[in-house]
Amino acid sequence: MLKELKQQFIKDTIVAEMKKQLLEKGIQKTTLRGIAKELGIAFGNIYYYFKTKADIGDVIWAEFTNEYLDKFKKTMKTSEFQSKTGIEKLRYYYQNLYDYFVENPLYADLIAFLMGEKPRSIRAPKEIRELTDKAREAIENSLTELYEEGISDGSIKANIPNLTLEVWSFNVAYVALIANIIRYHEINKNMYEYFVENYLKRLSISGG
Repeated sequence: MLKELKQQFIKDTIVAEMKKQLLEKGIQKTTLRGIAKELGIAFGNIYYYFKTKADIGDVIWAEFTNEYLDKFKKTMKTSEFQSKTGIEKLRYYYQNLYDYFVENPLYADLIAFLMGEKPRSIRAPKEIRELTDKAREAIENSLTELYEEGISDGSIKANIPNLTLEVWSFNVAYVALIANIIRYHEINKNMYEYFVENYLKRLSISGG
């Protein structure tokens, strides 16, 4: 048990240092050797736990994801949201996620970086694959619940043949749009709002 706690402490320290360097220097200038140097440990100690920069990036991505979902779930339990419809909650999920990306631009940077590193599912350590799979499952479950609530209360009237594909197709498109706004500034917020509102409008129309 003591050995496991020590290993977890070392891993947490490495992740925290990488996050610090990412914020200070950006993804391209952050390296595993630079992390080892800053921590005053041998490079082999870093490599023992993380084979690539993307492995640590996955851990930080999962931390951002879980933090947002935890905050969202707490908000949904407040009296203000108890009477809102499923589609209203879905709108809040994405509007609030936009604000979260603005507050944490590293989240968008990591997504863009990790997309360029895929496919990694086979090469990434099992522990990290399980961590990221769990975070993606949490996203899917949270969004699916909102869709199902909207269908149940009648605020979502569109015919949705495959709910899982519906959830992920919009979420992926949404995140790509936000990455463009936050990271590349190729798309402005007005286009983002138009995109989201038109999608929600389609969901609210019978047969949409």
